[in-house]
Amino acid sequence: MRVGSTKHVMVMRGTACAVVVLLAGLTGAPTLRADDTPGITLTVADGRVSLDAQDVTLKAILDEIGERTGVRVQFDESGEGQLEAELVTISLRDTPVEEALRQLLRGRDFVIVSSAGRPPEAHVYGRSGAAAEPPPAASVSSTPSARPPDASGLARLRSEALESPDPAARGRALEGLAASGNWEWTREAAVAMLERESNSGLLQRALDLVAADRTIPVEPLVKLALTNPAPEVRVKALTQLGARAVAEPRAREALQASAADDPVPNVRDAARALLQQPGAP
Repeated sequence: MRVGSTKHVMVMRGTACAVVVLLAGLTGAPTLRADDTPGITLTVADGRVSLDAQDVTLKAILDEIGERTGVRVQFDESGEGQLEAELVTISLRDTPVEEALRQLLRGRDFVIVSSAGRPPEAHVYGRSGAAAEPPPAASVSSTPSARPPDASGLARLRSEALESPDPAARGRALEGLAASGNWEWTREAAVAMLERESNSGLLQRALDLVAADRTIPVEPLVKLALTNPAPEVRVKALTQLGARAVAEPRAREALQASAADDPVPNVRDAARALLQQPGAP
């Protein structure tokens, strides 16, 4: 299915999936193919994309990614109308498919869902009513640093990520931890950020970093889903709670509360879609 081929998002279908599930269906034999769409160079290999686009519509880029990976993107009517007019210039190297989608769809509310026998889909609900703070740091490079920091360097990065008064400095420190390849330090800093960070962009990045980890405490996710002022943060937190709703009653209760009471329609729709996943109670 090509992006924009439907008029309404089918939000009542699917299973929320973390990055590990999304990539599981994309990591078979490498698929390498030069792009023939003007302005786009795209290759896909082992669940990762390399992309160069210069002043190309967002629709064209998402179309190409959908054709190569099978991951479909569906917009509601408000979001669909923006695709043809929105020009994008972006360069990605060896980036996981879900991270590529997150960068392309930044500033929009969306959840990634899948169901038995169907490829994953990203359901996008247009832009949120209030603009979120932009992430103050770039996404982590997929290429590990040539000289990973030692323990003292990791401790310094953690301290800056959690204590610097400058959001940009906190963002750079978090990216430094992620680029180090040391998951223990990265996870610990990201979880601490979920509990204390106020910048919506940094919260979204921290949520992305721990998206596949089912061992992080559920309460910070519940608090973000129910009380954070940024709809984008609430949707990301709900997506992670959706993957834990069967096993953890507190996650299910948060989804039900958001589906009934969240003041933003996009967030309510996302919570309802997650509650409709197969196996959800």
